Amino acid sequence: MPNLRENPKQRDIPKDAAQESANLAPEEISNQARGHKANLSNPNTSEESKENSRQKLEELGGEDAFFRKDSK
Repeated sequence: MPNLRENPKQRDIPKDAAQESANLAPEEISNQARGHKANLSNPNTSEESKENSRQKLEELGGEDAFFRKDSK
């Protein structure tokens, strides 16, 4: 049995995966953004993972990706 801690499976995500978020509701985009922001502040994640989250967060709209119920 392979050791997944040493050799984790890599996800095969198409390069245009960011466009998938174009059809998401604001709440869903906000949830994705929160996950990436949490990854950035997690001391146990690699710099490669954090860089990926920075890019994804920017693709989602940066700070504007976070849903606010009071926004008009």
